[in-house]
Amino acid sequence: MERFVRNENIKRYRDLLKTEIDPDKRRVIQKLLAEEEAKELASER
Repeated sequence: MERFVRNENIKRYRDLLKTEIDPDKRRVIQKLLAEEEAKELASER
């Protein structure tokens, strides 16, 4: 279940980055995306 939620979060953050133009919001989304991707990589080990 956790893996599913992580993958959905990653998809959502990537989609948000395609349309968000506010630099502050983009920075937050990029940080959240990086955190979720790091969790995904850690879970694969």
